[in-house]
Amino acid sequence: MKEYLKFKAGPEVYDMLRQEGLKKERIQVFAGPAGGPKWFISVGLDRALIQSGFLVRAGKKKTLLAGSSAGAWRCLAMSCKNPMEAYEKLRIAYSRNVFTAADTPATISDKIRSNVESFISEADAGHIINNPSFDVAVHVVRSRGPAASSNRRVEGLALIGAGLTNVLSSRLMNLFYERVVFYSGDARQCFVGRSFEGRLYPLDRRNVKSVALATGSLPYIIAGVSNIPGLGAEVYRDGGLTDYQLNQDYDPGPDGLTLFFHYQERITPGWFDKRLSWRKPTDKVTRRVLQLYPGQDFIDLLPDKRIPDRNDFTIFVDNPLERIRRWDQVSKISDLLADYFFEVVESGKIKDLVRPI
Repeated sequence: MKEYLKFKAGPEVYDMLRQEGLKKERIQVFAGPAGGPKWFISVGLDRALIQSGFLVRAGKKKTLLAGSSAGAWRCLAMSCKNPMEAYEKLRIAYSRNVFTAADTPATISDKIRSNVESFISEADAGHIINNPSFDVAVHVVRSRGPAASSNRRVEGLALIGAGLTNVLSSRLMNLFYERVVFYSGDARQCFVGRSFEGRLYPLDRRNVKSVALATGSLPYIIAGVSNIPGLGAEVYRDGGLTDYQLNQDYDPGPDGLTLFFHYQERITPGWFDKRLSWRKPTDKVTRRVLQLYPGQDFIDLLPDKRIPDRNDFTIFVDNPLERIRRWDQVSKISDLLADYFFEVVESGKIKDLVRPI
């Protein structure tokens, strides 16, 4: 049997999964990582989760959908009034982006804003806030000092400074970028009174689109977002800077777990940690996490046997239609992950496949 997905679990849910498999009512949190175009390998599974209602809990209990950047966009699309339609609009808009050497942070920001507008309508903004099945948590950062500058030279120096201080301690990142989480419904309780460091603001109809733009606005590449309704002129940027893949204990409760579909085995806490091989999430972050990530059997089926990434924008800068064709192909192939996931879960084989994080 091909091993298209691999499964790893934190110490507080490992034995439970070995004994009973994965029961949908255990999933209290769904977390989406940042990572640019890598998210196209999640398309098949995301669509299957939407269609099957697998993330919907019984009664009035809501599932928390949390993430930053592309991970947050996936969560927001899942929370729209017609999630399948919104998700497909997001996939099409993102994959059809074309960037050239003539683009500036401002023009790229305009294109990302159009992506957001394409899948979040005014009606969707209200539905996201009042979704009967899901609460949402969107990670962004508040830029501080020189990191808030719109001058690329100053901003570039701030990025270098943040990267260097991060080597010493990730806590020093707060000098440049402060974690901010925008939340809907009861999601606030997943952060307050625990180890959370940062600011919390409620999502509302007025700010949903601005927050969605901010969480994907990578410094130096894309203009920061200011004048988010109710927050003044402070500058907000990509939430992946502090919460790149998984860097937060969402506390799914003593009987629950966080479902985390990732595009690789290693979990990198913050964006600046990518080259710090020793940096990993704390045990508290992963203690109740079920991590899914693609096996080599799946990766071998992809174009050039690799997962898409931001480098594709450069590699295919003179042939964007080829890039789009490949990303569409990856999206289609990703249906295999959905089929594999549900076969393994429904058959109970996950009991034997899961390994400790």
